Parts: sequence; C-alpha cells; structure tokens
Amino acid sequence: MVKDMQGEVVVLIGGSGGIGRASAIRFAARGAHVVLVARGRSGLEAVAEEIARQGGQADVMPADMSNPEAVRQLAAEVANRHGRVDVLVYGAAVFYLAPAEGLQLDRTRQAMDINYWGAVHAVQAFLPLIRRGRRKSITFISSLSVPCTPAFFTAYAAPKHALHGFAQSLRQELRPEGIAVTLVTPGPVDTQLIEGHLHQDMYRLPLGVPVLTADQAAEGVIQAVLRRRAEWVVPRRFGLAARLSRAFPTLLDAYYRWTIPGWTQTVLRVTEPHRGRAPVGQAEDQTGSGAADPDTGAEPEPGAGPEPVRTSAPAG
Repeated sequence: MVKDMQGEVVVLIGGSGGIGRASAIRFAARGAHVVLVARGRSGLEAVAEEIARQGGQADVMPADMSNPEAVRQLAAEVANRHGRVDVLVYGAAVFYLAPAEGLQLDRTRQAMDINYWGAVHAVQAFLPLIRRGRRKSITFISSLSVPCTPAFFTAYAAPKHALHGFAQSLRQELRPEGIAVTLVTPGPVDTQLIEGHLHQDMYRLPLGVPVLTADQAAEGVIQAVLRRRAEWVVPRRFGLAARLSRAFPTLLDAYYRWTIPGWTQTVLRVTEPHRGRAPVGQAEDQTGSGAADPDTGAEPEPGAGPEPVRTSAPAG
C-alpha cells in the first residue's frame, strides 16, 4: 500500500464497524493517524487493535455526536493530541424504517439528531482544526436513498437529504479557503444489521441494484478524499441513475413498479394498518424496523417489513 497519507490526522466519526471500520483500516494503511470516534468504546478499541496489528496508528475517543458540548470536548482533545485535522469523515448514523403515518416521532427525531445534526456539530467543532491541516478535507457518508428514495424511507432519507443540502452549501462556503467538501453516496451495504431484513416488504431492491460489501463502500470513501470530488457514488455506474432520478423523480417510482412484482400491492399492504392514525411515541407503536448500531457508529442498513421494534442505543 502506498503511504500517500503519511502523518496525516484523520478523524473518522462512526469508526467501529461497517463502512467506518473498513475506511479506518484503509486510511491507517496509507500512513494516516486515525482518530476513531463512536458512542461505544469497545468496538472502537477492537478496530484500533486491528490497525495496530497491521502497523498503523489509531486513537480511541468515544463521543455522543448528538450532544454539541460532547463534540466540542472531543475536538478539544484532538487539538491537544494532534494540533490539527487533515481529514474529517462523518459516517455516524441510525436507521429507522416505517410507513409515514406509523412513524414513531421520538425515533424519527433521533435519526435527525445523529444523521444530520451530528454532522453539523462535527463541522462547527472541527473546522478550526481542519484549517490548520494539510489536506483540508471534509467527507460525509450519505446514501443512494437520497437521489433514489423509495417508499418507507421517510425517517432515514429526510436527514440524509438535509445532510446533502448542508454539504453542498458548505462546499461553496469553504472552497475559497481550499477546503474540499465531499459526499460519498453508497448503495445498499452488507453489514450485520442487514441480515434478515433485506428483500422483505419495506426493503425491496429493484432489478440491477447490487448489495455492496463494506470494503467496496470504504474504497469509495478513500477515493473521494484523495480525488477531492464533490460527490462519489458507489458503485460508480450508479452515478447516471442518481442524476436521472434527480432530473425525473417519477422515473424511480416507475422502475420499482416495473421490476418488483406486486410492488403496488406490497405498499398498500404495509401502509393499510396505519391509515388515519395519529403520530405515536415509541411505547405506543410496534411497527417499523431498523436500529442504531449499538456500538459502531457505522451506517446501519435498512431493515425489513412489519416486525416488533428492536431497541438499541444510537450510534455516534
């Protein structure tokens, strides 16, 4: 592996599993000193040990990204240890999937707190350190569900859409300072949370959509940082699909109907129990799927059709 990031400081938020873990290992292999951040310590320590065994360097710094004060303290600790940040990668996320009328509002707000507000907190806290860095790069791990948003993704896709808007505006603000802002937009990624949920009613894949490995998505993160692209879609061939979906929004609707047998009937079946219901809190409703990864801070994958809610702490 070429040591083309030798001595650089990479803060990777959501670094103890999935895309985050795979990205951290790749950054370290290129010579970077990786600062691993997530809410839980044990997963971070496991990744740091793996990096050390391969001859790399990593710090473990647990933090709750939904808490702006905790994020400011995190940045202060990084400043004390390293004095600067060359690359900031934000990949912390929670996933929650449900029909719009059946959304649990507390879990929907939780998704916004981690998937969007956590990124805002990170930028505000770390931007002074990035200005001192050499590479001056900010990367957000988003989702193909932004340009190609299917049914039942309201709670997950809404904060990701907000993240896209934030990143696109931030890119224009920071360009005069030589700071690159990049969005990495992967399709479905095979993590431990996807097992048993993919291909169920609320998470069907239309024809031709592959399930990526975490390593494939992580390579996209690395390339996006090195090439300083505005957006990096994984797999790359889906860049055209993303552009077409943005230009012609109903094209995605039609593609789902054409390539998933009985898709319209599936949507009607899933939404029927919720029609006309008032918004509910977590204790009142038991429909929906997906969860925060309890320890990793890596991007959890969409879950399956109606089932009891699985509870876990938000990743961060």
